Amino acid sequence: MIRKKKKDRLAGEGDVPAEKWLAAFRKPSGRGPEGSTFVRQFYAPGYYEAYDTVLTHAEKMNLEVLWFREKRNCGPYMNRNYPGLESRCTYCNKKFGHEPVPCASESCELEFCSRECMAEHAAGRHK
Repeated sequence: MIRKKKKDRLAGEGDVPAEKWLAAFRKPSGRGPEGSTFVRQFYAPGYYEAYDTVLTHAEKMNLEVLWFREKRNCGPYMNRNYPGLESRCTYCNKKFGHEPVPCASESCELEFCSRECMAEHAAGRHK
C-alpha cells in the first residue's frame, strides 16, 4: 500500500473567510402593532452560518427577523456602523443584545449595557 504524503497547509487555508452581514429585526411592543425595528451587524463565513446566527439571536431575544444579507450587498447600509448582535459591556463585560448606552463624556467613545454601568465608569474615569 502506497501512502500519499499530505501537503502541509496553513491554518485556515481553504476555509471560507467571514463576511460582515446585516440583519433587521422587529421587537414587538405594546405601543403599536408595528413595534420597533433596528439593524444589527455580525460576521459569518457563509449563508447557512449567518442564517443560524440570526435565528438563534432572534429566538433568544424574542425578536422577529425582517431580513438579513451581506453588508457589501446593501447599498444604503454600506457606510454606516451598526451595533453587533450581542455586544459586551465595557464596564462589567456582560453580553447584551440591545442598544448600547454611550458614555456621557463627549471625548469618550465607550458603550455600556446600562446607565448604571455608564455611571460607575464615569465616576471612576471622568472625575
